[in-house]
Amino acid sequence: MYLTESEILDTPKALEKTCRYFDENEKRIDEFFEKYPLRKFTFLGCGSSYMLSESAATLFSSVRNTAARAIPAGDYIVDPDFWYETVKDSVVVTLSRSGRTSEVVWAVEKIKETAGCPIISVCAKEENDLTALSDLELMLPWCYDESVCQTRTVTNLYAASLLLLSRYSKNEGLKKAAHAACAQSGKFQLKYRDTLAKIADMDWDNAVVLADGPVCGIAAEASLAFTEISMLTGRYFHMLDYRHGPVVVSGKRTLTLILLRPGEEKLQGAMVRDVIRRGGPVVTVSDRAENVYGAASHLQIENVGDFSAWGILFIYVAQMTALLKSVALGGNPDAPEGLDAYIELK
Repeated sequence: MYLTESEILDTPKALEKTCRYFDENEKRIDEFFEKYPLRKFTFLGCGSSYMLSESAATLFSSVRNTAARAIPAGDYIVDPDFWYETVKDSVVVTLSRSGRTSEVVWAVEKIKETAGCPIISVCAKEENDLTALSDLELMLPWCYDESVCQTRTVTNLYAASLLLLSRYSKNEGLKKAAHAACAQSGKFQLKYRDTLAKIADMDWDNAVVLADGPVCGIAAEASLAFTEISMLTGRYFHMLDYRHGPVVVSGKRTLTLILLRPGEEKLQGAMVRDVIRRGGPVVTVSDRAENVYGAASHLQIENVGDFSAWGILFIYVAQMTALLKSVALGGNPDAPEGLDAYIELK
């Protein structure tokens, strides 16, 4: 078994530990927000962690009287003066596997020096460079991926962002949904592994992920899984925005994963049918049991009340499909050429 596969399969156990950790640290998190009652957040990341930051910022900005922005750490360090007003008077949050990526560390150091912002670090590696800079450190070492491509780590960091938001916003419904999705992760994996193997065996050489709203960042990460693990082109687009140009390159060898938001069928359904007409295999994911649009495959997410928590299960669809495709093509998902686990700039 490949290391990447073992880490994907270990995700349910890691998620259980993450949920327990946040339950045990609720008081510490609440005390931080009481000490820093700011209503503005800046999320920093690189690569996968930036994509997760986009989801986190979207979620936090949906809370009443709260502003949030995700910034690529590399963008920030190139021109910190441009971002000063954006960052000033905010809580800065980093979501990181290693806590050693140079751009993130340098950005946090500069922000502490110039703006004095409080820092929340959510990290999977105990020995890291962000600990000394953090006002609240949330450490999740059980989800650290040894593989180059992040799988278990990103799923847990995404869940952590939901649980952090539930404490900030006092949203018990979100907490319940996140716990429900985490609890179902193992069952979801077992139920759909064979389906994903069949999808991986289909004739496609590029992948598109369509999703909206709070799952935008984790959906972008889903597309990156195809790029990094399968070494095939993966792209993400907002659902209806896909029609505005990008759909023209969708063809018979394009796999499209579509996460359907609950409560609206007419517009999303028309989009699914349009993509199916392009000829490539389409996989839909929703809370409905029926494959109502005639996709090549349909996967159901059950009893997870808050749509944002669906991302915890949805990312598995991309990760496992990408891994199985890599193997089918004779590749090594543990050693994608040209990638490093994290970047240290000199």
